[in-house]
Amino acid sequence: MRRFFGRKENGQILIEGEELNHLKNVLRLGVGAEILVSLGDENDYACQIESISSRVAVCRIIGKKICAGNPKKNIVLFQAVAKREKFEFIVQKATEIGISKVVPFISKNIVAKVTENKMDRLKSIAINACKQCERTIPPEISEVKTFDEVLKSFKDFDVVLFANERAEKSDKKKDLTKMKNIAIIVGSEGGFDSKEKDKFTSAGATTVSLGKRILRCETAAVALMSLVSILSEN
Repeated sequence: MRRFFGRKENGQILIEGEELNHLKNVLRLGVGAEILVSLGDENDYACQIESISSRVAVCRIIGKKICAGNPKKNIVLFQAVAKREKFEFIVQKATEIGISKVVPFISKNIVAKVTENKMDRLKSIAINACKQCERTIPPEISEVKTFDEVLKSFKDFDVVLFANERAEKSDKKKDLTKMKNIAIIVGSEGGFDSKEKDKFTSAGATTVSLGKRILRCETAAVALMSLVSILSEN
């Protein structure tokens, strides 16, 4: 069944906005069709369409089950702001891999800016990626943080993993299976300067090497997110 994001009101499931346009005008689904609806919680809801108008499709729930695709761990990606195409790619893959939250932040060598329109676009990409990878809870896309705000947030995590492209080897390995709250830090196209790297390690971040080759920021993000997801059994 096709998957849509909706909301619940007075016992009914409502499909609106872009989701309605996709259901009605792209897929041309009609009354009686059965669909899967995500309400932003841990369940998949099997629904049947009861009525469709220009504003909303009204559905009734005919079954539900726990969604197996939602993340088991709270893994947060702190991503220094990258150019639009790269950031969109990172958010898409973060959703598929099982990241709970993406936090854009400002570092010295960034070359891009995040606007309100861009944030809306990133949230839309996350929702579309949820449909593809069959998770019902999209990752939260945070407002842009300062470098110092990122440092202060380290206290909220069991471990903070910092991708350092110049590190010859990683710090002592951590058993991620025992950790529920994991932070990942990845730089932008310009990377981090030496002072920023020192601040990360001084604040308790664990240095991670991704090998001898210098990776693009989007490649580094996907590589580290994938490793953490697998090693933490997310």
